[in-house]
Amino acid sequence: MALELVSASELSSGQLADACGWTRPAASQNLRALREAQLVDVRADGNRRLYRARAETLAALRAFLDDFWATRLGALAAEIEEPGRAGGPGRGRPRKASR
Repeated sequence: MALELVSASELSSGQLADACGWTRPAASQNLRALREAQLVDVRADGNRRLYRARAETLAALRAFLDDFWATRLGALAAEIEEPGRAGGPGRGRPRKASR
């Protein structure tokens, strides 16, 4: 949610805290983590700091995650669809012995 908000416009940590229902310290901690991950930029405006998402870094993260999940989900689908696999469809759990 925080990244969505700072993607739309510059926000101070107080504005972000209010919008997310966070305490001011929680907003600052989240923004620090986003800054360290280089997902947001900060600029001083008088005594306030304004935060905005870094579009280029978010685009690179999105590309990485798209590839990451496409690869893993593709491998999972191949495992599930492989005929004769012990974990294939309908073969996931052994049946309980009937009495």
